[in-house]
Amino acid sequence: MLRSVNVLTVILMLTLSGCGGGDASGDKRTVKTVPASGVLTLDDKPFGPIHIDLLPIQKQGDNVRTAKANVNADGTFVLGTYEEEDGAAPGNYRVVLGNMGENFMDPPPAVQDTQVMVPEGGGDSIKIVLKSAKGDTGAGSLLDMNLKKAK
Repeated sequence: MLRSVNVLTVILMLTLSGCGGGDASGDKRTVKTVPASGVLTLDDKPFGPIHIDLLPIQKQGDNVRTAKANVNADGTFVLGTYEEEDGAAPGNYRVVLGNMGENFMDPPPAVQDTQVMVPEGGGDSIKIVLKSAKGDTGAGSLLDMNLKKAK
């Protein structure tokens, strides 16, 4: 009898530990996001399709969240943090390119280190301006990890 009570107690504790203010997927939303979308360009031309990650530059305690987006062929994107297209936390980010192409299998082009700011109120006019590193705009080039910041 005592063993049954212990097993039920453990099951109840495990069940209740999943509750507590998270979203539908169980993630706790620790950072407030704002709607954020815009256009990605490479050497002054719309660029895509590609996946981008925005890594926060200024850490806000444990509330650091990466924003991400799949960029369309015309360079347009909508950022998401917890879910697809749910926005991003206001702040400054470093832009990181992921795989590109229709099947996202091609390597990204080599670009200069780029930063972008998501304003406090969000918006749909965020511009991410990429510049080729070493004059290389080919999709077959590899991302150079020792890049200089774009001006």
